[in-house]
Amino acid sequence: MSMHHLVRDQHQIDHSREVDIHVASATFVEANPELNMIAIITFGITVVCCFVLRRVLRKFRSAEVKHGAHQIVSAPGISKKLPLVGGIAAVTAGATAAGMDAGSTGVAAAWWVVSGAAAFFAFGLVDDIRKTRIGRGIGEGAYLIATLGLSVLACILLVGPGMHLSNALSPYSLAHWVGAEARLPISMWYFTLILGTSLATSFSDGMDGLAPGTVAITGLGAALVCGISTSITNATWPLIVSAMAGGVLVWNLPSRWSPANPNARRLATIYLGDSGALFLGAASAVAAIVAGVDLLWPIIAAPLLLEGLSSMLQAKILVPIYRRWRDPRLPDGTLAPHQQFPLPLLASPLHYHWEIVGLDRRQIALGFWAATALTTVFAALAARMPDAGLAALMIILSVIASATFWGAAMWTRPAFVASEGNSLLLFHGRPLRIVGLRLAWQQRVVGGGAMVRAARHRGIMNQPMNAHRLESVIRDIHAERGQSTP
Repeated sequence: MSMHHLVRDQHQIDHSREVDIHVASATFVEANPELNMIAIITFGITVVCCFVLRRVLRKFRSAEVKHGAHQIVSAPGISKKLPLVGGIAAVTAGATAAGMDAGSTGVAAAWWVVSGAAAFFAFGLVDDIRKTRIGRGIGEGAYLIATLGLSVLACILLVGPGMHLSNALSPYSLAHWVGAEARLPISMWYFTLILGTSLATSFSDGMDGLAPGTVAITGLGAALVCGISTSITNATWPLIVSAMAGGVLVWNLPSRWSPANPNARRLATIYLGDSGALFLGAASAVAAIVAGVDLLWPIIAAPLLLEGLSSMLQAKILVPIYRRWRDPRLPDGTLAPHQQFPLPLLASPLHYHWEIVGLDRRQIALGFWAATALTTVFAALAARMPDAGLAALMIILSVIASATFWGAAMWTRPAFVASEGNSLLLFHGRPLRIVGLRLAWQQRVVGGGAMVRAARHRGIMNQPMNAHRLESVIRDIHAERGQSTP
């Protein structure tokens, strides 16, 4: 074939691709009514299954009582916990969607997607059953080893049958750049995405609405990027995962309820459980891989991934290092609790930090949703930009948004005491103002001129302190004066 014919064919391919992109982006909802119908049915099945299961399995509640720095008050009783049925509903809907997709397209790829995530569901279900029967889940070490193995299995199910070949044409897939035959680096990349996402969702399950709402947004984002940049058919599974998560969210809406505020009206009536959290996390990462947007997945899901990273970084790396390096001890010689260490966050995972600072659960969930929506928009804009420089700018803006989300948490780590009249103001963050806006989160007010004088005498006014240590000092002052801590 002559060079002239090669150039002409390439121009035809490029023109056809431009037409496909315009069609996909302009008619994302209308271009494939069958796909939309599958997503709607998936959403409906999840909602109905949650409704039925929360009644049928109403006693399927965790009896586990957690202890640790992440708890701002004692754990709620079993009666306050919710049925762990979200995962069962989601996997039921996912299997149904796989059957519909395979039946309509004649391609069995959908079953590989579900199988890759279903193993996570099965392991999580074992953990949920243990928590309901003996009040103790699978140990952390065994849990991590199991998720490592399950992530390897998911990679084998993706790369082994050659499913990574289908996304090699997407410029947002690693297979596009290293070549579909480079199975080892592709498998390692897939392993990292699946493991990180599944652990992140498992960490965030206890906060009403956080995991299902974030997964729903990331799924929509991956589907949108897919429709804009490659082919509308690739958006199938991200959209289906988003529908499953959205169906669970209907019964797991966040509210101002918390263990510290048990009298507030609670909207959530079910939990995902470890089975559902692991399933949705693995399914969302696998769906992004199959869709060919795996290189953009860390950007789309950045706030969710930071949730998992915060726990891994702080609890598993920084705390052990600090103990070995400094061997911190209390005046009586006992080991100091790690709450008093100079760590990036007050507690981990990240949502526990915000809970200690003073945000309620609705505010925390909405904050994660807003941050995820922002990073998703930047990723979609990056896929839509015709110029590589502009696309890179959108990616940089997404990274900045993620860094700001993390930085806002670190900013509120230290606690300060200030005085206003005869009251002490306890707040998190530096006592600075920009154009009249205080860059700190006020937690509460402690009244009494004697308290103000005692705080000044101890030299803790307007001094950054570890928040847990400050709480201890305030309790000591109250005890000295025979008062009860508010």
